[in-house]
Amino acid sequence: MTLSIGDKGPQVMHLQSALKALGIGLPKYGVDGIFGPETQAAVKQAQQQFGLPTNGIAGQGLLQKLGINPKIITQRPPQASVNHKVLLFGSLTIIAIGIAIKTIRRQ
Repeated sequence: MTLSIGDKGPQVMHLQSALKALGIGLPKYGVDGIFGPETQAAVKQAQQQFGLPTNGIAGQGLLQKLGINPKIITQRPPQASVNHKVLLFGSLTIIAIGIAIKTIRRQ
């Protein structure tokens, strides 16, 4: 599995969550499930940190380094409410609060 500009969905949300957990910011859009220029820049930064080719495409090598198992993220993470989204990250559940309004308006 690879993720790149234009991709949308739960896989992108997991990627964005993992990038944030690594300390790479997504200040404008956050974890919105849309692989746009902000996510691409974050992917390049992570690739550079891990010594991977910096092409802005999240391939298997980067996903493994981030601890993302593609088999786990084939379905959209369940939503707790309009103002909360539950993101599955590996076997951990992370509750992200305060994303909803910005995320819903972009969808």
